[in-house]
Amino acid sequence: MIKSSKLCLLPLFIGLISFSSSAQMSRIKSTIDQIDAESHLRFLTADELRGRNTGTIELNIAGRYLAEQFRKYGLDPLGDKEGDYTQKVEIVESNPPTTATVSLHDKVFNIKSDLAYIDGENGIIEGPIMFMKDFSELESVNLKGKIVVTVLGEPRAALMNVDLVKRFQKMGAIGLIEIFGPDQKYPWPVIAGFLNGQKMNLGIIGSLQGLPRVWVNDTTDVFIQKLKRNETQSKARIAIDGLLKRPVDAYNIVGKIEGTDPVLKEEHVIMCAHYDHIGVQSGKGLDSIYNGTRDNGIGTTGLINAAKYFGLYPAKRSIIIVALTGEEKGLLGSQYYTDNPKVPLEKSVFALNIDNSGYTDTENITLLDTARTNIDKLVYQAAKEAGLGVMGDRIPSQNYYERSDQVSFAKKGVPAINYKMSMAAFDERISTYYHQANDEFDSIDLEYVYKYWISYIRSAELISNWDQKPYWMPGDKFEEAGNKLYSKKH
Repeated sequence: MIKSSKLCLLPLFIGLISFSSSAQMSRIKSTIDQIDAESHLRFLTADELRGRNTGTIELNIAGRYLAEQFRKYGLDPLGDKEGDYTQKVEIVESNPPTTATVSLHDKVFNIKSDLAYIDGENGIIEGPIMFMKDFSELESVNLKGKIVVTVLGEPRAALMNVDLVKRFQKMGAIGLIEIFGPDQKYPWPVIAGFLNGQKMNLGIIGSLQGLPRVWVNDTTDVFIQKLKRNETQSKARIAIDGLLKRPVDAYNIVGKIEGTDPVLKEEHVIMCAHYDHIGVQSGKGLDSIYNGTRDNGIGTTGLINAAKYFGLYPAKRSIIIVALTGEEKGLLGSQYYTDNPKVPLEKSVFALNIDNSGYTDTENITLLDTARTNIDKLVYQAAKEAGLGVMGDRIPSQNYYERSDQVSFAKKGVPAINYKMSMAAFDERISTYYHQANDEFDSIDLEYVYKYWISYIRSAELISNWDQKPYWMPGDKFEEAGNKLYSKKH
């Protein structure tokens, strides 16, 4: 009889869960008015904001708009000043050197042909080289007063690996030369053209400067082989001149909704999206304003929607909502935030980043990072309740995980995912709009975007109310960083 009673109660229990999920989804839909959300997106992607480029008054207008939406919906301000939501991000913009050379062995590399400038100041650096095939024994190497020489890996990943460069500098290295070898899939003129243009980096003019860092082109592989056989000269020289730098006015927008559970409210779920885009691009046709609706007006509007919903219906865990600047310049806003968090990162259990390149269908969302953390089932549930399916990373060759803001949190150990619209391939459905002038409001499917927003909020709600703690799956690249951050294994 006891077993029979339990079996009889099981359908009722399942029904209650189903009813609860349905009720929660209905509450989200009734809170997030589609027309209201549409108006936020229209404003953020309007021509008047001129593509929201980092360092422009238009991006700061967008930031102020976000801050006042956070205030309207009752978020606690976590900005630098009391009562405000803006976190100043210390960014320096640099115009490339007029001249730059590297002398290495019997060859001189020049910025006009085979050298790309990454970082450093005007002046001459000269010293003994330390050639490193890899960094497996970095702790045992003496870098003091030396110029590190190595072979460049995947270019985008290398640019983002600022922690390694900082480590070289901390160990006493005075310069870094990375050799662009024959196995690279990108043509050198494209790489050099991009890197030798105007760029932005974190930093303060007059403070400790970045390590002098350059890439040099050696696709013949001859020089690399000589280095590997220790047949090169023992010294190198880096000379930079004509470099100009200026400080940039840029801000993250940060607010908090305190959790309702007396214990879980000490844990925080971070919801983030970058609100910058690439601005006005002259010479690109009649329309020179890159409005950035998909990338990332939709994601930014998702944050406003989340602020509205969780402002009315807080979750058990506390939620920090961060609109990030400078993503298009190298994840600068997220790097700055994770180096200067408004709540200690060890008190943050998850980061849910919403960022997009576009979409290939209107039936799914893309969880870029399936099987990396233990929250996948919650995203699948949220998507299903919103009437959508879920797909994983269909184009891993694009390395999207390490090209968006979630990786800044992951590197520090915080479990983090990228919540994207459907992206089954990088084809004309994406390339037509990705970083193009026609990524405008009128080009999107609003019904699909609304479902996407709803599923994002529901995912955050499920994670924030979960009775389990999110963690990296065993063996993940960032598991060790997570164990270090939280000082224990899950």
